[in-house]
Amino acid sequence: MLVIRYSKTDGAEYISHLDTLRHLQKILKRAKIKVEYSKGYNPHMLIYMSAPLGVGIKSMAEYALIETDCDAQEFITLFNKFAPSGFECITAVNTLKKVNLQADMNSAEYFIGGVNNFDVDKILSSDTFKVIDKKGEKKEVRDRILSVKTVDNGLIATLSFGNATLRPDVFANKLIEMFGGESLDITKLNAFIDGVKVEDTLK
Repeated sequence: MLVIRYSKTDGAEYISHLDTLRHLQKILKRAKIKVEYSKGYNPHMLIYMSAPLGVGIKSMAEYALIETDCDAQEFITLFNKFAPSGFECITAVNTLKKVNLQADMNSAEYFIGGVNNFDVDKILSSDTFKVIDKKGEKKEVRDRILSVKTVDNGLIATLSFGNATLRPDVFANKLIEMFGGESLDITKLNAFIDGVKVEDTLK
C-alpha cells in the first residue's frame, strides 16, 4: 500500500471531491500503475481519500491511500508524468498500515491571505468564536481554532479537520467580518494526525 500526498492548485482546486477521485483513477490508468480492485459486480480501484476540501481552496496536502505494490519513488515519477495541470504527487510512503485517512486526520494548517489588521490576541484570548456555516446555521467553534499566527502577507491557522471540521473559508469570512479585507487566498499547507504530519505517522 501507498499513502500519497498530492497538491491541487492552478485551477485543480475547483474540481470537486468526487471528480478528484476520477482524476486520480485516470492518472493511474494512464501511468499503468497496477492497483488492486474491489471484488463483486462493479469492481473499482481501491483508493481511499482524505476528507473533502471545500471547492476553490488550494491545497499542498491532499492524501490518498492506494492499494498498490508500486515502489514509492517510481509512483511519484509516473504519477507526475501523467498528471494534468494542477495535480502533483509530493510524497509517497510505502506502508503495511491501513490508515483511515478520513477518521484519523484531525487537524490541518492553512495560509489565509486577504484579511486586514488581524488581531491574533482577540481570537486566542476569547472563550467564544461563532461563525455562520455553509447551511446558514450559527455555530460555536472556538475549540476548533488550534493556533493562529501572522505572517508577512496573511496569517497561518491550524484548525480542526475531519469529524469536527472548521472550514477555512468559513473561518476566513468571519475574520473579514471582524477585521476587514476582501479577496481571499486560502491554501491548505499541512494535515495532521494528533499533531503529527500524516506521512510521518507511517514511518
